[in-house]
Amino acid sequence: MQSNSSPSRLAVLLTVTFLAGVGCTSAVYWLLATPSSGSGDRMTDGAAPSVLTLTDSATPVQSLAAEASNAPPKFAVRSLDEIAGMKSASDQQLALRILLSNLDEAQVVALLTESEDVLDVSDRHELRFAMIQRLAHQNPSRALSLSLEMESDYRLGEFIASVFREWARSNLDEAVSRARTLDEFKGSAVRAIVEERTDLSEGTILAIARDLDNEQIATSAIMQRKIEEALDDPEKAWNELAVDLQHDSSNSWTISRVAVAWVEESGLSVLDQISQSLTNARTRQRVIGNVLDEVARTDPEGAFSHALAIENTPHNFIVGSVARNWAYSDPRSALTAAMGIERDSVRQDVVKSVLGTWAYVEPQAVLEGINNLPAEFQEFASTTALGAMADESPGQAAAIVAAMESGTVKTSSASSVVSSWAYRDHDAALEWILNEPGVEEIRFELLSSIMYQLVSVDPELAMSTALAQPIDEDKSGIGMFGSVSGVGLELNVISSLAYSDVDKAIELLPQVREGPTKLMSFQTIATSLIRNGEVDKAFDMALQFPESDREKMYQAMSSSWAMSDPKGMLESMNRFPSKDIRSRVAALMVTTNQFSRALSDEEIEQARKYLTDEHAKALEEDDPEVLQSLFQLID
Repeated sequence: MQSNSSPSRLAVLLTVTFLAGVGCTSAVYWLLATPSSGSGDRMTDGAAPSVLTLTDSATPVQSLAAEASNAPPKFAVRSLDEIAGMKSASDQQLALRILLSNLDEAQVVALLTESEDVLDVSDRHELRFAMIQRLAHQNPSRALSLSLEMESDYRLGEFIASVFREWARSNLDEAVSRARTLDEFKGSAVRAIVEERTDLSEGTILAIARDLDNEQIATSAIMQRKIEEALDDPEKAWNELAVDLQHDSSNSWTISRVAVAWVEESGLSVLDQISQSLTNARTRQRVIGNVLDEVARTDPEGAFSHALAIENTPHNFIVGSVARNWAYSDPRSALTAAMGIERDSVRQDVVKSVLGTWAYVEPQAVLEGINNLPAEFQEFASTTALGAMADESPGQAAAIVAAMESGTVKTSSASSVVSSWAYRDHDAALEWILNEPGVEEIRFELLSSIMYQLVSVDPELAMSTALAQPIDEDKSGIGMFGSVSGVGLELNVISSLAYSDVDKAIELLPQVREGPTKLMSFQTIATSLIRNGEVDKAFDMALQFPESDREKMYQAMSSSWAMSDPKGMLESMNRFPSKDIRSRVAALMVTTNQFSRALSDEEIEQARKYLTDEHAKALEEDDPEVLQSLFQLID
């Protein structure tokens, strides 16, 4: 895997730090720090340090000043807007860390608040991580409080660990005291403390972990220290120490270190012994994969052959990972080897692993050779390569798509391009879709593919764009149960909002075109309301429709309610306004329960009491024609 921070990038960072007057040891540590789990790095677990490979590398300090003298002036930014406008993630990180090095606590807090509105979702995590690190250096208590408020961040545990690593260095007693108050993230805090303070004795580490109800973390950390000290004799370290750690998945990195050292000393022949001694299947898969990934750096062909011989995991996880590593250094050889795999299912997975990596690194090369690939891989290669190209040069990727011949390859490639483009610049992506003649025939599909991004930044623009597109019986919108033919594109808007901002979805519902589109939109919103416990609001919405349409609205509401909360629907049966509607709802409930078994026999008997004679007979005789009329939402 490629790292986000190369040695030259670190050189620039270190030198700029000193030039900016942040020369103390702790500030240098902060400026060089990176998130503990890089994107796509399989070696990350709770015990892993912030490295991307098992092999340490260093940059000579003497070369740093010379490299930094060439640092582009664009990194001397003054605002988050400037950083958000940078296309390269590594450039964003470098510019932000230089900016942060000159900010006080209040300014960092203000920047964090601003980031919610300024940064794209795709950039937000890594950049906010750097802000939290800086704030933790200044005021770890405040950094923790702000981290815990970031409910939307999907990797919050990393933020917490980063704060406690800094806190453990600056004030151990405070860090331990604050960790006691945590619930969900206490383990992350304990692990960060014991791994950061390697200077503490075993007894102190154990005492801290016991105090925080996580003695196992300390035990693992202590064992890891012993293993590091015993690596001069990897076979002995494996047999006497590493194997005993296998049942705690957070130890996978440490076990892998020993296995790699043993293979480096004795060769791949010991890998069978390593595999046989690991009885924990999950740990075995991780360790064998990590060892072969490391071997692949110097002997990719040997690692690949060995992976093929031992692979027995779902989705060909190990051999695919080795192939991806090989593809970084020699994609053509890796692709040739993958194409030669006899088993079709394995070949399919591994070829796509290679092509995906190659397309990410050299999208232009993959596109130029697309016709040399078997037809079964051309769509995947084109879609992946153009999507990768769009990350850096969306206009160039879009021009290639527009010139392609019509077909599934063009459609999937265009969707990949605009989806990537819309995350960076939704206005430009939308303008291209609406005005480019070369994609006119797939305009509906492309608008569908970016509608989620549009809704997330500008719901009004998303709705006006959707309403401007005609309803085509041959096209499909996205409803509660997938693709729905003959509906307007605004259904996609409502479906997205129903789970992110249901009040906004309700506000926009009157704009939705009549017919199936409005029916499915209502169903989506009502389902979200019911799941949120807002049953009254769902029934009030139904009353806003003309009386002639209400039966279908109630039926639409109940079709999803019967699956999500049949007990709640049974308790609300008297709220449905007519005997016929209650009978249809009861029939739906009885039928659905044959699969879900959510209701007891007594509750089903209670539901049957609402059935009319006609509907009860239809259920008893399993009359398909009558049942279809009962459950059909759209005429």
